[in-house]
Amino acid sequence: MRPLWRCRACGADWPCQPARLALLVEYRGRTSALLTHLGNQLKAASDQLRQLNGNAPDSLAARFLAWVVRDQQVPEPLVGAFDSADMDVVLYAVELIIRSHLGSTCPKCADDGSCAHVDWANEQLTHAAVRPQRATQLR
Repeated sequence: MRPLWRCRACGADWPCQPARLALLVEYRGRTSALLTHLGNQLKAASDQLRQLNGNAPDSLAARFLAWVVRDQQVPEPLVGAFDSADMDVVLYAVELIIRSHLGSTCPKCADDGSCAHVDWANEQLTHAAVRPQRATQLR
């Protein structure tokens, strides 16, 4: 409801929670377009509230824009599409590397005992071990 910039339905400052949800649905996947639209609305609200009150509220930018950026910060997925599809292949490769090093070394092993294959296997196992910890933290 202009020039006060309150919601016609609930009377809260616009954009209220229902308006934010509707905007997120309308602009799904187009965050830059949503921010552009809200930036235009912010300018109009600032001009109208300045004419009405002599100055615009300090929190106007946060009210119009900050929630979009905050809501776009999605937690990292526990398992990506690539990881889940190829996890069996990775574990099979790790198993082969371990078997090839039981009681001996492979042709890739260096004189100092290091091996690129074993280093890769250790990295993959460490990466796989981090996932359950991350899942526990997000619950």
